[in-house]
Amino acid sequence: MNKTFLSPVKINLTLRVMSRRPDCFHEVFSLFFKKHGTEGLTIRPIIGENIVDILHTKGIDIEGQNIVLRTLNWARGKGLSIPRLDMELEKCYPTGSGIGAGSGNAAALLEYLRVTYAFAPSALEIAELGADVSFLAQDADLAFVRGKGEILEPLHSSLPLTVVLAFPAWRSGTAEAYRALDDLRADGSAPPISLQDAVTEAVQIFGKLKKKERVGFLPNDFYVLFQDREEYQRAFEMMEEMDALGWGLCGSGSALFAISSDDRCAEAIQRVLQNEKWVQQTNRLE
Repeated sequence: MNKTFLSPVKINLTLRVMSRRPDCFHEVFSLFFKKHGTEGLTIRPIIGENIVDILHTKGIDIEGQNIVLRTLNWARGKGLSIPRLDMELEKCYPTGSGIGAGSGNAAALLEYLRVTYAFAPSALEIAELGADVSFLAQDADLAFVRGKGEILEPLHSSLPLTVVLAFPAWRSGTAEAYRALDDLRADGSAPPISLQDAVTEAVQIFGKLKKKERVGFLPNDFYVLFQDREEYQRAFEMMEEMDALGWGLCGSGSALFAISSDDRCAEAIQRVLQNEKWVQQTNRLE
């Protein structure tokens, strides 16, 4: 029997990068906001003599080993007895956009394993698959995130807000973005704020959005890498003029987003972004 699971994505309502750790990762503090994306993972067990799993990818080609297969092998390595699977992954979001789409695909498979086999690894264990997977694989739609992304403080609350995503023609690799930010800071540019200030900032932003108050441009330390791009500046100015509650950069880039409590406002923002030649794709997530 086929089962389909939608992959979630995450929006960083704040993203602050602190010190570099001895393991070469960075300490971060972020307010994560989960939305249900449009990518789907369809799964059925293989009955027969097949000795390998099958993964078909539709929509966008993925280079290298897909995180879905890596997650499946990881779960088996935890002692879970899983038959070979025939899977079809419908990809809609480009890589290097900062919304954690690949991590959401892994979270979709973990949801299948939870429902089918009662597989419930801890957030710290799941973090072995990637920093964003821990958040996307748990129930809360909001969380304060620390460490390299594996330490979660779920917020048992909701934000009934619409997110409009815009994906530009260019991409931003996570590792490259962190290196570029490190280089800037080595020159004394873009110094990090303190953890206490990052927490205070995130709490204030969450409180305002909870009351559907405008917060404007949302803090993201990676934006310094893109601030000279006129396309972002023009898009953010448009979002402000069209009464979005907030706007900003997705993760380490390159996608950008607007948040609205008014569906008509969100639809209008999406229409305007669709007319920008540098925007390859838009999505509205209710």
